[in-house]
This record gives sequence, structure tokens and C-alpha cells, in this order.
Amino acid sequence: MIKTNNSAPRIAVIGAGMAGLECALQAANRGCHVEIFEVGPRTRAHHVNWDTSIHPGDEKSRSWICEGWGPGGGLSERFGGRSLCYHGVLLELEPDELADWGPVWQRRLSAEGGLYASVLSRLRRDYANLHSDGFNGNANGYGLHNVPQAARVDAAGRFEAYSPIASINAMIESGQVVLRRGRVLAVSPGTDKSWDVQMSQNGENEHVVCSGFDACILAASAIGNIQILARSLARNIKTTITDHFCAGAFLRLPAGSGLAPFRHSMLWSGFANMPELNTNIFFLECPSLPNGDRLVELYAVAEQQGGTNAYSELCVELVGKDSLRTHIRAKFSERDEARLNEVHRKTSDWATLLAGSSLEELRSRHGTAAEARSDKHNGSDIRWFKHDAAQIAVRQSDRCNVYSRFELPYGAFEHEACTHPIGDKGPVPISTDLEVLELPRVYVAGPGLFPRLGAANPALNIIATSHWLGNHVAEDLGA
Repeated sequence: MIKTNNSAPRIAVIGAGMAGLECALQAANRGCHVEIFEVGPRTRAHHVNWDTSIHPGDEKSRSWICEGWGPGGGLSERFGGRSLCYHGVLLELEPDELADWGPVWQRRLSAEGGLYASVLSRLRRDYANLHSDGFNGNANGYGLHNVPQAARVDAAGRFEAYSPIASINAMIESGQVVLRRGRVLAVSPGTDKSWDVQMSQNGENEHVVCSGFDACILAASAIGNIQILARSLARNIKTTITDHFCAGAFLRLPAGSGLAPFRHSMLWSGFANMPELNTNIFFLECPSLPNGDRLVELYAVAEQQGGTNAYSELCVELVGKDSLRTHIRAKFSERDEARLNEVHRKTSDWATLLAGSSLEELRSRHGTAAEARSDKHNGSDIRWFKHDAAQIAVRQSDRCNVYSRFELPYGAFEHEACTHPIGDKGPVPISTDLEVLELPRVYVAGPGLFPRLGAANPALNIIATSHWLGNHVAEDLGA
């Protein structure tokens, strides 16, 4: 048993991804003693896309049984989370999507001086590329918008996006924050209204209890939180899960002026919002091909609509003392397929608009059905196989005004969400203050708490809700 004597409020943060580190950073800034629990190693110091070396924890360490969910699914385990190399897109939820979060969170997020404004203001100070580069006149004529990205490219052309990881690393080195290595199994009531954290170390052989926490924040992942809650509540949990639909195309055009100067493959040239489809289409002006032809990538991100009844099913079952069986049954309805086809058509319309003429669609080779269902294809992640095949088809074409479409399998985009949404009903009721109603002073962070995913990249909402939660828990404990 481990117990640390400290006069400051003690908070356990379970999970060292974007949500957990943001919560930890805000609570520590308020003077709380924060202990972060993370099974994975500390491998990178920054939120980058230029470190292409393979590190421990990069691989999918924990998988789940699935029916129709995206191939290659699972959790990678490392300090900083799997979003270490994300692109830093910071989009607010559209009004219709935000309405489903309820009036409390509508005010917290979007009111004047609310979380959206404060988070964007904070990041704008440190990341010059946020809202910075404009389009040329030709692109403005298409009605595209700048993509707000908390990201920057250094003099060497290396990309870095925002993460609390650098600040938290400094706090760990100074002793202000403690990092505990191990996989959390459950949280349980301790003595005098405190909480214990049960974890395994050295694989699964050694169990350790860390006691005496005033509050716990579950920030493992949308699925990981449900696994911890199933053990903590000592019951099976059947709930919802959803992800973004992703479709796009590569477009080859004759030489000419581009949408915007190319800066980096992770910095978008612009985006168009399609509220009628709950879709955002992102545009990237890639470097010109050797003969001067232009290469443009269009990338659409769409919400699964229809509410929780339309979402997929996540079931976590207790098996024996410590084991769990996690199963995902995907729901992909005819309505979903029709909307995704509409997104493809809209992407094709945009390709035609950019070309200013009719286009020929190239049919890229996607492999056999058996290959599409496998996790790997020739050593590559199958989730990006169609994307890469579409790009190759366009690059190898002997003519311009051609395009090739791609699509990522549903459940493969790693934006899993809505597994324990805010609300006092459902399998795991969560208060508007993100507290698990059955476990007082146990809170949840991350996209699992979203009542609705929306078409926006989830990063801004993860940062905003986690920022609020870290401060709220600290204030509630008197820090």
C-alpha cells in the first residue's frame, strides 16, 4: 500500500493522454498534489509529427473483440497518449450539435469569455499558426475558412502541436506532480471519504493500492474509462460508442496558383463547413508534382447522426476477479450509408469546383474483401490503405483533371466518443459537473463524456472540458 502525506488536496488522474494531462496541469496550477497513473512509457517530450522513430507504446497494446468496427482498433499505451502526433485542429461545435450538450455546457463552452474563447486565447499566445496564414484571392473565392490549429513549424520544417506534456514533464521533474507507472484496474472507497486506486504493475502479476485521494479523475479513454467503471461499480456495462465517418479524395490539377502556400502535411490549407450534412471538408494543397501539376487532398469528417439509438454498442463484461471482456458491435445503418454517399458526392462536387471542369475518377486498387478485413496489408495499417492507394493512383496518372476517392472504415478514426455521456440517465449517470453520480468525487474526462460528437475535431472540446474539470475539482477541494 502506498500513501503520501501532503497537506494539499490529493487528486488521482488516471490516464496521461490529452484529457488527463490537461486536468492534471490545471489542478496542479491550483496547488493540488496530483498523481498521474499511466501504464505506458515516457517516450517523447513534445507533441510532434516529425519523430518517425518507433517507440514503446506506439503499437496497439490493448485490443477488443469487435463486429463491424474499424480494423486495427485498440489502445496504445504511452505517456502523452496516442494523440502525441495529432494535427492540432481546434474547431468549436456547431450550434445544433452544442445544443445537445444542454444549457449548462452551452454557457460554459460558448458564452462570452467562456471556455472556447479562453482556451483559444491561451493557445493563440503560444502558437503563431493559429488563424495566421490567409488564402490567396483565388481560394477566397471558394468560400473556404482558415483552420484554427494550435501548431507551429520550426526553422527546420518540423511540426509541433499543442500538448500539456511539456509543462507536466517539468512538474514531474520538480516533484510537483507524481507519475505512477501501472495499469489502473478500479477505484474504490477508502477511509474518511477518501478514494483508493487499485492498479497492476510488472504486467499483471503485482497489484498495488494507492490510498488517500480526495478525488479521482478517470481520463483513460472513452473505452478505458468504461472498463475501469465496470470494475469499480462491480457490474457489466452495456453502453454506446460512436466515431467519425471519414471520406476524401486526391485531386490532380494542371499547374497554377494553389489554395494556400504549402507549409506542412499536417497544416491544412482550409476547410468548408457543410451543416446540412454535419460534415467538415478539409483541404490540403500538397507540394506540386515534379512536372508542376498540382496535388490537392480533400478530407471530409462527418458525424454519425440519429442520436444514441443509432450509435454502436460497447459491452464490458466482468470475467473472473480482474479480467474483462470488451466487445464492440458496430451499427452502420442504411441512413448512415446514404449520408456517407452524400459526403462522397459533396467531396466530388468540391473537386469539380476546384478543377473548373469535369473530372475523371480513377479507381484505385483496394485489395480483396479478405484483405480489407485484416488488420495489416503488406505491413501497413489497413486503415490508411485506401487513403494511400488513392494518392498513388493520382500521382501515377499520366494526365490532369483526375481524382481518386478513399474512405476510412467506420470506427477506425480513433475519435471514439459518447460512451458515458453527460446526463443523469443511462448505464453510467454523469452529472453536469462530470461527476459519476454513483461514485462521489470520481469524475470523467475525455470524449467519452460527449453527449454528441459533432463534426468538429474533438481536440478543442477535450481541452476545454478537461481545463474546466481540473480547475473545478481543485476549487471543490478548497485549493
